[in-house]
Amino acid sequence: MKVIEKKMKIVGERVERLKQLSRKIRSFSEYRASQDAKDILERNLHVAIETCLDIAKIIISQESLKEPNDNKGVFTVLAEAGILSETSLMFLVPMAGIRNILVHGYDKIEDSLVYGVLKKHLDDFRTFLGEIRDNYLNSNKK
Repeated sequence: MKVIEKKMKIVGERVERLKQLSRKIRSFSEYRASQDAKDILERNLHVAIETCLDIAKIIISQESLKEPNDNKGVFTVLAEAGILSETSLMFLVPMAGIRNILVHGYDKIEDSLVYGVLKKHLDDFRTFLGEIRDNYLNSNKK
């Protein structure tokens, strides 16, 4: 459980950095004009998503859940096990796709897509963490 809690802390720290960036960047045009802002967003988003995947994979292993076919399937397996909600699944599956673009298709990153995550979806990471805490960590402490 300690390794999951440690990784949850990493996600929280990265999301907090993104929230600070979101407060500084007030418009899409301002974002597009700042290579530093792009670098900060892309790296912290990549680490946050990657760490969410790590958490999910650890739980799948610990609970001997079915092996997912790909990163998107990792979150689906947790939803099927009742650990994640359908609402979280609707956020996390596309995030696995964004992670692939950030890692492998960095020349194809759509600024509007990652900017949208920055401005509209940071709280979805907190929802994921809350569900992991409530539906997995707390239920396994009993």
